Amino acid sequence: MISKAKSCIGGFSLFQYVINENKGYELFRNGVCGETALEIFQEMKIIQDQNQRAKNKLFSFVLSPNIEEGKRMTKTQLKNLLKDYFLDLGFIPEKEQFLAFVHDEKQHIHIHILMNRIQQNFQLHNDHFIGLRAQWPAHRTAEKFGLISAKQIRIDKINDAEEKSVQKSLKTEIFKKHQQVLTGNPLSLENYISRMYKLGISFIPSITKQGQLQGFRLRDQESQEEFKASDIHKSLSLKNLLEVGLPISNDVELHQNLLKSQEIAKEKSRELKMKIDAEEKNKREEINNRENIKNQEYKPYFHR
Repeated sequence: MISKAKSCIGGFSLFQYVINENKGYELFRNGVCGETALEIFQEMKIIQDQNQRAKNKLFSFVLSPNIEEGKRMTKTQLKNLLKDYFLDLGFIPEKEQFLAFVHDEKQHIHIHILMNRIQQNFQLHNDHFIGLRAQWPAHRTAEKFGLISAKQIRIDKINDAEEKSVQKSLKTEIFKKHQQVLTGNPLSLENYISRMYKLGISFIPSITKQGQLQGFRLRDQESQEEFKASDIHKSLSLKNLLEVGLPISNDVELHQNLLKSQEIAKEKSRELKMKIDAEEKNKREEINNRENIKNQEYKPYFHR
């Protein structure tokens, strides 16, 4: 439920807009007897004229329940809602001069309240920060009646934003682990998945009705949050993992759209293995050469 409140001059045009049978119906009144907008405006003006110092002599309130909740509320429920809202604001309905009118000509039902800011003793009601002051009573009244409040909507939005922030952070961490594992040159998808698992990331296969592997969902083991692999980064999609050179076991049946990627993976994996083998061979030869040089250096010493 949304609440709007302000103090205003309260000209006749406002009364004409609010008190309009083409827009809705009267809900509740106190201290006024008039039937038309003009008569009610003139009644309030009689009291307002007793205070010549104030400029804004009228309170204008609007209460707007959620669209679906407003449709279900009866006239009695709306009246009780308004009474509780007034009491929480510090106004006693029986002592105030006001009129409440429901506008229901559109989908969104809402209540307009025109209330004299001048009291029966001709003193002014305080209008300091009335717009802000009206928010918490609306929130508490909405909670009491089991309605959704504007504050709750804002709280939910904050929670959603925080959750999205956490998910974004998790996605970033998963992507960093993915890059870390790739730098270790895994030679197969199984090897890659095993290394990711040791870093706290599980892979959940997505299988078609035909029993073919078509992708993965990734789960952070600590938070248990799950993400579609490609939602983290496109490089984590099964197609891209295959095409960077991570073939999957021949025992796994792949979706036909991935068969070409599997062939690319096998070829790149073979090339990588040959490269790694060559590098290891060079390292061994380099170590042997260093050992031979050391032995040559020490030979004269042993011949003495």
